[in-house]
Amino acid sequence: MMVSNSTMTFAKCITGLAAIVWMGYGAWLTVDPKGLSYMGMEFNHWSVTVEVMAMYGLTEFCLGVFALLGVLKPKRYLHANLVLWFLIFTALWVGRIIGIAVWGGDYTFTFGAAGLPAGYNPGTAYFYEFPFSVLFGIALWQTRNHPDI
Repeated sequence: MMVSNSTMTFAKCITGLAAIVWMGYGAWLTVDPKGLSYMGMEFNHWSVTVEVMAMYGLTEFCLGVFALLGVLKPKRYLHANLVLWFLIFTALWVGRIIGIAVWGGDYTFTFGAAGLPAGYNPGTAYFYEFPFSVLFGIALWQTRNHPDI
């Protein structure tokens, strides 16, 4: 089965969007790790700031760079990106849904600052992670027989 150019374009576009979002979010949290205060994270010790800088900042930035490699060098990196991002986005939304249930959270979501911090987890799961999990799953399935990735 031949994979169409539009399928490859779709796979590269969603991977490129992941690159932009993760590089941007990672760069922001590298220079301003306390920016995560909007979701209720408390910075009561320097080690929390370092953890955010390392895991949410530089790690996410580097994952974004890897996504960019998938767009720029699809023959070498696109398939690995599709697998990785499908797993990451799936783990994120499933983890949030389970975490909300286990820790007594709320599945409702309110747009805007009034909905924070409680609405952060369901909102992120509903409007970002679940949709991207589905999109990467579709792209992975559609490119499964592509000879160049």
